[in-house]
Amino acid sequence: MFCKLSSCIFLLISLSAAGQQFKYDKVLYKTVTPDELCATLEKNKGYLLLDVRSSGEHYDTSQFTGLNIGHLKGAMNINVRELGGRLPEIATYKHQPVFVYCSHSQRSRRASKMLADSGFTNVYNINGGLTAFYYTNAKANGCLPSLIETADKYKIISAFDLCSKLVANSKDLFLLDVRTDSAFKHISTDTQDNAYGHIKNSVNIPLAQLANKISEVPKNKDIIVIDLDGSDASKAAALLKTSGYEKVSMLIEGIDRLVNTDANDLPCKTSLYVSAAPYPIISSKEFGRMAIKNKDLVLLDIRDAAAFANTHKDLFRNVGHLKNAVNIPEAEIINRITDLEKYKNTDLIIYSFGGGREAYDVASQLAARGFTKLNVLANGLFGIRWTAANIKGQEYLNDFVKDVPELNR
Repeated sequence: MFCKLSSCIFLLISLSAAGQQFKYDKVLYKTVTPDELCATLEKNKGYLLLDVRSSGEHYDTSQFTGLNIGHLKGAMNINVRELGGRLPEIATYKHQPVFVYCSHSQRSRRASKMLADSGFTNVYNINGGLTAFYYTNAKANGCLPSLIETADKYKIISAFDLCSKLVANSKDLFLLDVRTDSAFKHISTDTQDNAYGHIKNSVNIPLAQLANKISEVPKNKDIIVIDLDGSDASKAAALLKTSGYEKVSMLIEGIDRLVNTDANDLPCKTSLYVSAAPYPIISSKEFGRMAIKNKDLVLLDIRDAAAFANTHKDLFRNVGHLKNAVNIPEAEIINRITDLEKYKNTDLIIYSFGGGREAYDVASQLAARGFTKLNVLANGLFGIRWTAANIKGQEYLNDFVKDVPELNR
């Protein structure tokens, strides 16, 4: 992917001029998760699959190579930005089932609302988007693998697939990490890059050096390419394929997606992933369990005061806050360190809007000053709301969020 997971979703939100609006789910349109999709399609004959990503994403030609992850077979592609002017092209489906998807189900929600507002009566938003298909148990949900087709010459796998490969025959795998050596060695100027660890037994050959060092990659093994978020891995995988390597796969959305996957869902994570941070990086699901178990958690919201108060000029940033959160903007942390001293040995969760580096900057500053029980909420407030809306069984996470303006509910 061309940006870290939640930062990428954030960019897609801002580009589509839409906020985190989940309030229309199951009101103006229906929702379906990938694990439910096969059975739902079977019950809804004569349906339309509508891909509202860019044409580059649909045909795997996007300049943002990490977003080239295939498309659903038979899907019609109409960019969400063009949908309003192209509704006549799908008018025959006005009362037929229309299944709408994008990469992470933000643009598809905007499109689903537009269709419903335009008189389409049987609209389904596919929760989680196409990326979620790769993180859904294919064996338990039959048709999913057969639904995806791609122009990519390499395979796209999830962390679940990687775990299965490691269990089946780890000796035949070569794990190639193509991040910069500074990120891999945790000496980058980016605190988030430094906080992200690596997959055990992976070999680091940065993308910029791969062409000259390609002989160091064995041709007789199954190559799994790993990076931060999918953008460099896709380029490296393409290079390997054109260089005659037969078995090449890339880890979709890289280390970022792995870090954001709940260890309860991915049991091998604890043995697969080697952490680099002196504090836990927790997923939205993990936050939920912690918040239920520990009523004394301190929640540190490091957004600026305007965002915390829902008065930010960028309206999509006004999304409420976690209940009982303390707001100390990132820029004020050091000057207000005395305000935080009483939490020095208390479980402290640091969060921002999404998954950017600012939470890691603050964590590094506090760790250097003796705070011992720090946690970073990997995808921030965005991740809590996204997970509640897209992942079955996680709806309760909305109970931890308060003061969301009507515009962005």
